[in-house]
Amino acid sequence: MTETHASQARALTVLMTMMVAAAWPSSAQRPATAPSAAPAATTTLAVVGGRLVDGYGGLPLENAVILINGTTITAVGQVGQLPVPPGAKVIPADGMTVLPGLWESHGHLEHLGEAVPSLFGEKYRQRLPEIMANAARVSLLAGITSFRDTGGPLAEQQALRADIEAGRTIGPRLFLAGPILNQRTRSQAGTPGDFLVSTPEEARAATERLIAMKVDQVKVYGFWDLPVLAEVTAAAHRAGIGVDADVRHIEAYRTAVRAGVDRLHHVFTAESPADHSDEDLRLLVRGEKPVGTGPSANILRGPYIVPTIEMRNAYARALQFPEVVDHPRLHEVVPADIYPFLRETWQRPQAIPWGIGATERVKAAKRKLRRFIEAGGREQLVAGTDAGSPLNFHSPLAREIANLVEAGLSPLEAIQAATLRAAQMQGVDARLGTVSVGKLADLVLIDGDPLQDITLLQHRIAHVVKDGVVVR
Repeated sequence: MTETHASQARALTVLMTMMVAAAWPSSAQRPATAPSAAPAATTTLAVVGGRLVDGYGGLPLENAVILINGTTITAVGQVGQLPVPPGAKVIPADGMTVLPGLWESHGHLEHLGEAVPSLFGEKYRQRLPEIMANAARVSLLAGITSFRDTGGPLAEQQALRADIEAGRTIGPRLFLAGPILNQRTRSQAGTPGDFLVSTPEEARAATERLIAMKVDQVKVYGFWDLPVLAEVTAAAHRAGIGVDADVRHIEAYRTAVRAGVDRLHHVFTAESPADHSDEDLRLLVRGEKPVGTGPSANILRGPYIVPTIEMRNAYARALQFPEVVDHPRLHEVVPADIYPFLRETWQRPQAIPWGIGATERVKAAKRKLRRFIEAGGREQLVAGTDAGSPLNFHSPLAREIANLVEAGLSPLEAIQAATLRAAQMQGVDARLGTVSVGKLADLVLIDGDPLQDITLLQHRIAHVVKDGVVVR
């Protein structure tokens, strides 16, 4: 090769190297979240600009770019570093904050806030598909892309999920509990369709029956004897399914923790206003038998805690502002011919049993929750509301997130309680809960900065993306 030809070859090599570097920055230049490569021609949606709070808890990414192909996030980077392929639909996000899709971790789609749930369920049993579809749509438009229905009519729930997955209606991704387990000898409370058990053998058989019905979690209610409840958790865990418990007394907390229950609901909220002892707080924070694998994995801490403060706060708000039952937004979820019946049941909110003393009980719940956080329980908290319970209209999740901030979480931690931690609790954090490459494209865009003002989640949702589809 002549010197001239060698010089030309070297020049061509340098030129090609510069072109590659311009198209794809070096590892020192590109953001840590960028993938190794993203096929430009396959990008279908791009969210460009704004601040990304990805759910992991680190520093936000400014001027973010999120590329989506179909249902999946394929690249995350920054403006000027990650190019938007031609042909992609672009959502401008300047001035906005991008969050992972939110989770409602304790809700009931078959209820609309009626004052007498048993009477409502009996009267409108044939209308459940319509009622549940309305609640699902309203929840999704409020930024809830995943919804844990913690007990209800499983056949109707599964039918709704099939409609959502097929695109016949819109709604969140559903995780279902179906019939609730009660111990017959300790608690007769419950609703029609619940499974009643008396012995460890019956508990095991009932749990296995639920598993065969393809539930996503097992739900128990009320007071239990330890050997009976331990059979429920053992059977569920063998199948890789977690157990949720509604607990409304310190005795129920102790039994549930010792039986290996994975998630406790209504803690601090549906109980006596009296404070807990240091030992009881220690039990909730540390647990009794911490394990590191399986559905009950808890990294040397106690169970997940879903306080549902907004369940109680809904009564307090209605007592202070009775006009809430006449709000036009109720008509977005309540069918027109059902509203008069519900409006009649709301005439005397102060007479609803769970509403008595609600204002002071909310204060007590937040005080106890703050003690729990200070004792080390912040990583156990998950946002759930008991949506659909009396006067607790779909969807109250954003107010519950604000309750967690008021009780002592930072805004970022409270957002994690409705994103990453909820996905971890359900055991699906490999595909949901954060905005990261390879996960499903569930996003919420907030007009403004919720890290400075968490209440923006209540009234400044600009866009909702679920499975890569812009639904709002």
